[in-house]
Amino acid sequence: MVILKLNPGTDTEHEVEIVNEKGTWESGNYLVFKAHFMTEGDVTPEPHNINSPNFLGEINIDKKDNDPSWQYNGDKLPADEQKQVAEFILDYQVPDAVY
Repeated sequence: MVILKLNPGTDTEHEVEIVNEKGTWESGNYLVFKAHFMTEGDVTPEPHNINSPNFLGEINIDKKDNDPSWQYNGDKLPADEQKQVAEFILDYQVPDAVY
């Protein structure tokens, strides 16, 4: 799970949470949710539920070829935000270690 800020420095700035059930950042399906920050007394169940009102859609990433591609399945993210999420996943490098 990764939190990504979309449209930084604009009036429409907000965060999304990107989840991959396999825990990998290679080819595959990624679920996108409105970012949810735990607060005192918060009892929101995990794992993420695609029936939640916070579910924004799914992005399918294919990194296998020299020409990576992506496809968004959903209707809640505008095209520019879909592209921001997809480009983040395509460019993401897993850290060498946890700090």
